[in-house]
Amino acid sequence: MISHAQSFKQLLKRRDDAIKAEKISESQSIDLYNENTFYKALTADMLAAKKEVIIYSPFVSKFRTDFLKPTIEKLIDRNIDIFIFTRPIEEYDSTMQPQIGCALKRLEELGVCIFYPGRYIHQKVAIVDREVLWEGSLNILSHRASNEMMRRTAHGESATQVMQYIGLNDQIAAAYKLKYEKLYKGLVNNSKHSFKLKTKIFLLGMAIPIIVWLIVGLVNLRPAQIYTSLANSIIASLQH
Repeated sequence: MISHAQSFKQLLKRRDDAIKAEKISESQSIDLYNENTFYKALTADMLAAKKEVIIYSPFVSKFRTDFLKPTIEKLIDRNIDIFIFTRPIEEYDSTMQPQIGCALKRLEELGVCIFYPGRYIHQKVAIVDREVLWEGSLNILSHRASNEMMRRTAHGESATQVMQYIGLNDQIAAAYKLKYEKLYKGLVNNSKHSFKLKTKIFLLGMAIPIIVWLIVGLVNLRPAQIYTSLANSIIASLQH
């Protein structure tokens, strides 16, 4: 016969097991969305990102990239890394290529890293912070009117599994390498530009006394007036 202590212990164990199961269920919550509800939920996930957003979309359209542009701008302002994987422009009809090229260029100008893994990709995936996974039938960067279904899984292991399956890990590593190489080159170029500007200012500073001395020697003007006039001219030229 089970004692009251043992019975109470079993009751506590069942309660703890139920709590753990509920927590696991919450951490692995799975939701289904259609074309009408998907973008609002995706945008909320993107805006909640802390580090990184990955979008794997075979096709791109100006309409959809314009729609997502305000969200992307907010993420870039917060230094969130955004990676887009899509088909090469050559995969589109020739009449569409200029429009697609313009849309992708605008994204790159915002600071998005865009990569072309190859022809015939057809997976539709979005991953936020490698914790939230979106997958299904909807082309994230080109959808307009068709009936679609997307599944949201808030579970890091699922996101990691999908990244490994479609080979994103190596591509993301290469993307980060390329991004920081561009950043380094930008800093070097800015440094060179700053050095040239400082050199010009120094040379102008050295030349002013000589110019004033020459002018004073040629015409009967007050040096203070000449210094003021030259200084104003130099400040105006530097501002341009």
